[in-house]
This record gives sequence, C-alpha cells and structure tokens, in this order.
Amino acid sequence: MKTSILVILMLVSSLGFAQSKHSLSGHLKYKDGTTPKDITVSLIRFGDSVLIQRLGVVEDGQYLFQDVKPDTYLIMFTSLGTQKITHGPVSVEKESLILDTIFLNRNIEQLEEVSIISTQPLIQRSIDKTTINVEHTSLAVGNTALDILNRAPGITLLNDGTIQLSGKQGVTVMVNGKLTYLSASQLAALLRNTNSSQIKSIEIMTHPPVKYDASGSAGLVNIILKKNKELGTNGTVTADGALGKDIKSNTGISINQRTKKINIYGNYNYADNKRYGILNLDRAVNMLGNLSNIGQQSNSTTTNHNHTYKAGLDYDINENSTIGLTLAGYTNDQGEVINNKSLVSNGLAHPSEIIALNTGKNKYSNTSYNLNYKSVLDTLGQQIDIDLAFLDYNNGEQVLYENNFYDDNGNFGMKAPIFRNISPTDLEIKAVAINYTLPISKTSTLGVGVKSSIVKTDNNFLVENKEGDSWVKDLVQSNRFLYEELINAAYLNFNKDLASFNVQLGVRAEHTSTKGNSITMSDMVKRKYLDLFPVLSFSKRINKDNTASLTANRRIDRPSYGSLNPFIYYLDLYTYKRGNQNLKPQYTNSLSFSYLLKQKYGLEVVYSNTKDVITDIIKPDIDRGALFTTPDNLARQNTVSLSLSIPLSIGHFWNMYNDLSAYHVNFYSNDILGTTYKSNQNAMTFKSYSTFTVSQNFHFDISYFYQSRQLYGTSYLKSFSFVDVGTSYKFFNNRLNAKVSVKDILNKKTQIIYSNLPGVNYTMYDKPETRLLALSLSYSFGGKEVKQARRRSTGIEEEKGRIGGIR
Repeated sequence: MKTSILVILMLVSSLGFAQSKHSLSGHLKYKDGTTPKDITVSLIRFGDSVLIQRLGVVEDGQYLFQDVKPDTYLIMFTSLGTQKITHGPVSVEKESLILDTIFLNRNIEQLEEVSIISTQPLIQRSIDKTTINVEHTSLAVGNTALDILNRAPGITLLNDGTIQLSGKQGVTVMVNGKLTYLSASQLAALLRNTNSSQIKSIEIMTHPPVKYDASGSAGLVNIILKKNKELGTNGTVTADGALGKDIKSNTGISINQRTKKINIYGNYNYADNKRYGILNLDRAVNMLGNLSNIGQQSNSTTTNHNHTYKAGLDYDINENSTIGLTLAGYTNDQGEVINNKSLVSNGLAHPSEIIALNTGKNKYSNTSYNLNYKSVLDTLGQQIDIDLAFLDYNNGEQVLYENNFYDDNGNFGMKAPIFRNISPTDLEIKAVAINYTLPISKTSTLGVGVKSSIVKTDNNFLVENKEGDSWVKDLVQSNRFLYEELINAAYLNFNKDLASFNVQLGVRAEHTSTKGNSITMSDMVKRKYLDLFPVLSFSKRINKDNTASLTANRRIDRPSYGSLNPFIYYLDLYTYKRGNQNLKPQYTNSLSFSYLLKQKYGLEVVYSNTKDVITDIIKPDIDRGALFTTPDNLARQNTVSLSLSIPLSIGHFWNMYNDLSAYHVNFYSNDILGTTYKSNQNAMTFKSYSTFTVSQNFHFDISYFYQSRQLYGTSYLKSFSFVDVGTSYKFFNNRLNAKVSVKDILNKKTQIIYSNLPGVNYTMYDKPETRLLALSLSYSFGGKEVKQARRRSTGIEEEKGRIGGIR
C-alpha cells in the first residue's frame, strides 16, 4: 500500500516538470510621455482579492510577473503623486500574456497617504472555503461576532451556544487560527462580547486540509481579527450600547506599533451585559408508578462582566525569518438568578406547586502563551514553522438551590432540602507543532508536519446539603474526575497545480491515548487508538467562469473534556445533566462536489456518514421522577446537503447575498431506552442580507433568517425566523463610524424543542432576550492599511475546543 501511494505521488509530481511557465507583463507611461519610476505594481487574485505578487517598476516603465498560475487577476498601480489605478480582470491562460500600455495621470497635489483597500464582496465562495469579508463593510460596525455568524452561510446558532453547519454538530471554532478554550455557552458569551470592528473576516471550511487537526466533522470556522498594518502607531477605539430590558455596554481599544523590524500590538475589551430569558418546560414522567405531569415556568437574569485581552510582539530576524510571542486571555465574572415555578400532578393527589430560587456565580478564565518561529529558506518557497503553545484554564462555579412546596390552595407545605453544587475545574494544555513546506517543482508542493499535545484536567465536583447553619458534603453525589490525554500526530500533503487542474492528496495520522479516572466511583477508563485521516481533492478550472471540484475526507470528533465527567449537575429539582465516562469519539466520512460560477455563484452537494454520533439525549429518571440530559453515542447519522449561494447587485445602490441550505438527515440507534430508534427529516435554512448605499458615507442594511423544523438526535426543533435592521454613517474622513440597529425587530427568535423519543414526552420553550436597540461608535486613529501583517496559529487548536462539555 505504501509503495502504491509513493508511485502515484511520483507520477503526479513528474507531470509538473513538463508544464510551461506563465508570465504577465506590460508597460507604464505618464500621459505627458515621461516614464514612471516610483510605481508599485500588485497582482491580486480576482476571486478572493488575495495578494499574489508585488513589485516595483524598472527604469523603462516595464513590469513583469513570473511563474503566474492560470487564473483571473486584477493589477493595481499605486504611488504618491499619481492616481491609484486597478486594471482588470485579466485572465492568464497562455504561457505569456503581454498587456497594452497603460497611461497614468499625475495629480497636481500629492496624496497625504496611500490606502490599498481592495473592493471585496461581502461573502465569497471559493472551492475550498467560504469567506465573510467583515472589514470595510457595513457589518464592521454595530454587530458582534455572534451576529455575523448568524449571517454566515449554512450556520445555525442554538440558544445554548451550539454551532451547527448544514444541520450537523461538530463545528470547530477558531479565532486567528486558535481555538477558544470554552464550552458552547462560554463561547457564545465571548462571541457576544467581541465587537465586529475587531474582525477582518470569517472563514468557513467544510473540508479542511490535513495540516489542520482532524477534529470537526462538520467543518472549521475561523474568525480572523484585524491587526493594524502600517509603519507607525495606529489603532481603534470602540463603544457600544444596547437597550433591551436593561442597558448593556461594550468598550474596547486596539493599538499597534510597527517599525521595519518590530511589530508590537495589543487589544483590550470590557463588556457589562445583563440578559433576561424565559424557559418553560412541560413533561410527563413516570413517578412512583404513576404518570405525572410537570409544568415548569422559569425566568432568569444573567449578569456578565467580561475582560478580553491580547498582547504580542513580532521580530523580523531578517527578511526571511520572524519570531513572535503572544499572550492572550479571557476572564468572565457571571452571576445568575433563576426563578422557577413548577406545577406537579399525578392523578392521585392534589396538584402541588414548587417555588424555587436558584442563584449561581461563576468565574472562569483562560490564559494562553505562544512562541512561534517562521522562516522562508529559499526563493522557491521552502518554509518551516515551529510553534510552542501553553494554555491554563480555570473555572469556578457555585449554584445554590432552594425549593418550597405549596398545596393546591396555596398553603405552605414542606420545605425541600437546600443544597448547592460547587464545581471547580483546572485544565492545562501543552503542545508543540512543526510544519515544513517543500516546493518540488514550479507547480508541485509537498507539506509535512508533526504535532504532540498533552492535556490534563481536574474536575472536583462537590455537592453539599444544608443542615442547620452548616454545609455537609454529599458523599454519594460528589465526585472528583481526573483526565489525561496524549495525541501524537503527523501529516503528509501533496499539492499539484496543472494548467487548469489542481490535485491535493494528503493523509494525517493521529495516535490518541486517554485515561479517565473517577476517583469517588473508583472507575477508570483507558483508551488507545491510531487513526488515519485522508483528504483527496480534485479541482478543475473549466474556463475563466466555471470551476468544479470533488473532495473526500475522514474526520473525528472527540468528546469534550467536561462531558466525560460522570457527575450530576442540577438545573432544578426535576432536571439535571450528567456526563458519560464511556463516551466514544465519532468518525465521519464525507464526499462533496462543489461548483463555482463567475467566482461568486456557488453550489455544493455533500454526503456524510457519521459512526457513533455524539448527541445529547433526554432520558427519564424513574427514581427521582425527573428528566436528565446526557451525551451518548447513536449508531450512525447520514446527511445529504445542498447549498446555494446567490449574490445579486441591483443597481449601484443595492447589494444582496442569498444563501439556501437544504438537507436530509437520518439517525439510527439499535438501543435507546431498550428500543431501536430510527428517525429522518428534510430541512432547510435560508438567509438573505441586503445593503443599501444611500451615499458614500450612509448605508442601510437588513437581514432575514428562516429555519425549518430540524431533527437533532432524539429531539425536534420547531421552525423559527428573525429580522435585523440597521443604518450606519461615516464621519471625519471615514475614521468615525456610527451605527443604529434593531436586532430581532419582530421579537420572533424563539426556539421550541420537543421529544422524538418513544416513552419520553417533553416540550421546551426557550425565549432569550433578543430584541435590542443598539448604538455603536468606532473611531480609528493613525495610518491606514498598507503593509500586510503576519498571521499565526498555535499548536493547540483542536484541544481548546473540547474544554467545555456539560455546562
């Protein structure tokens, strides 16, 4: 098998030496007949506005781009004292393309500064990813990262913070190539308090290459934050306020100091956020041999004080080598008050009413340290990246439960025991990664890399009962859980560019060793397994307007660290969550076909099969007369999805982006509550985002989202929709941006979940505070964007995203 793979690689590689070189050249003159000497010429790929090459003009006004791949490009000419001219699009198909002479005007007055800002569509579809270009659009002011993800193609956000792509869970979220260290609810809080003015773009990759960790069966979402890029000092100050039932605020500052050798940067953001929510739950359970109905009404108030910070330094050792240090962190102080009213009846006794007050406080923080070295070894593109990363995560949570019983006449009955959960969590991740890129020829590249990561967690879950004025430990329900994980990985990736054809063959090997130790229960689970994760991708450029590709891959989703802890976490007297120490990873095989028309209209069809799919299942607890949620492995999930992206320009004032995702999902398990479970569902999501340009500085936008009924494991989510509107204006030479918006203007964003599991009957009504009137201000100081900044990722991306779990 190894010999066959080697032979295939050698045959494909050998084709590269027969390919002809492509070049693009031309000539510049001023209209007065003189020859320019100070012009910068940039070659920009038309499809995604990526800078390919940049060079100066030689003495005779000639410019020459060599080793240009067949594609469509824009050519930008920029200099002080002249107009900025963008020429194109230009299609490179022949071996050598010579353009007609381009004549430039001289300005009477020199420009004070040059700003290179490519005009990009809001959402771009390429063969391997979808990019939302936030910077320089109306989305850059008055939104949060969570708002923008709500507009992302195929993305669905549940109220608990879970992110799904085309109806599938298992989405890996990164910020600047680094995972966020947080559980679903904590990640939602972070994204809710990340201002869109800090975001450059968001990338969605449904089939990432083998350079990335194999986790994330549904795909990767990478949020790329802005970094100021000009020599000198510059930055941005933001201030946001929102009015719902209470005032919410968010302020931040980012600053950058760049010299020819050193770049020092940092940012800080503070958010004070109080949110309200309603959660109603109706269920029927078997209590003491009788069918009991429990109607529960809850309203909650959650207060968050968030601090987000980052500081870094990049030092250019020479023109080819850079070393960088980064310190980043996030802290959150959270307080929560839940008022809970439950009506219980069982047909044999009078209804009883339970009034509960649950108060909680939670403080979690994470700090990451990163050392990165990058060196370009030669002019052919040989490159090495070395990355060292360390993460320290701490979570301290305490919840107090107090319940009082009343009879059907409203008379005070018995007082239930008062108890509390205390659940501190400590986690450390250490990782080292080395990536090496070797150009085999002008059209062939080989990438290899290794990575090793060590994870250690300590969950000390304490349940205490109040006896008199003292708290006494509950020895039965308390539990300490230790978890260790070691993953060693290596990958090999081969990329070949032919005249109109690209092939990518890669494989990643990951060896995993885990040990989960439930000390209180004297139960230890050890696992060791080796997996191969291949990626095969073929892309054909039919002509300048049509590109098609076919991709096949295999991926894994390991359980989050918290979900492996078999403790019981109470939400109220009759509802709790529990981990599953025997939870296994899930594996997904997928095959996709993509088609791109005119670099903007996209079609993708994906088939995926997931084995041992991880899903939360709501089960009855007969002894307690309660319902509990626990993660479990279903036998399999099959999904077929179709996605369409249709951007439209209606006149010069109206730009619209439409995204439609339709899919069929099927779940199967041979044993849930002693029965075989089969279920399937046809579903769809539709998103439309429009920007209306009233003037150069004045914009109006509206977005619409609709989701049909969805099937998630053993639960259904009813259809829902919402509409956001906003208007923005730019002042002071575009440095001050102001936006007024109304989110969920019709107050329709409500999620209703009900059971699809035989023998378990429940309906949950979840209505968070979503209708908000917001005012946002963003002011930029210093120079404008000229020099491209360096972007780095750390070696602990996959591990960070699994820190969450039960909570």
